[in-house]
Amino acid sequence: AFFLVYALGCLSVYHNQEPLSIIQLWRRFRSFQPDFVSSYAAYHHYRSRGWVPKAGAKYGADLMLYRKGPPFYHASYSVVVERVDDAFRGAPLRPFSWRSLAALSRITANVSKELMMCYVIYPADLSESELDSPLCLHRLTTQEVIVSRWISSRERTEQDDI
Repeated sequence: AFFLVYALGCLSVYHNQEPLSIIQLWRRFRSFQPDFVSSYAAYHHYRSRGWVPKAGAKYGADLMLYRKGPPFYHASYSVVVERVDDAFRGAPLRPFSWRSLAALSRITANVSKELMMCYVIYPADLSESELDSPLCLHRLTTQEVIVSRWISSRERTEQDDI
């Protein structure tokens, strides 16, 4: 809903028959969802690049990325969104052990998707008051990393074919 209000300007949200401003809506979403800024930054990043992000909880991820949408294609990626600072340090909402990362990677592979880590990078000098407005999005950057499993037997078979 926030993307339709903020990025496209094609939706108005009302509370008690009064329209909410973008700032009011931003603050409400932040109060309902503690990681809203990172989640929305990732959503906005992919949506503005032509992807169709959908909820990914069914597959243990934050987002599923579709090329044109669920009616046309299966999702290509399972995306895990992580907030980090500009030195790639952060307190992840879901700390990964090697075992849990391997499990998520297997789940993703079993449903024919690729696992993508999306790091939302917060500059060190970004203040809490700046996060109270969607203008903070201009200061955030994203970086993606594809996680893939190395399967020794498959690698050995491919090497034998050469």
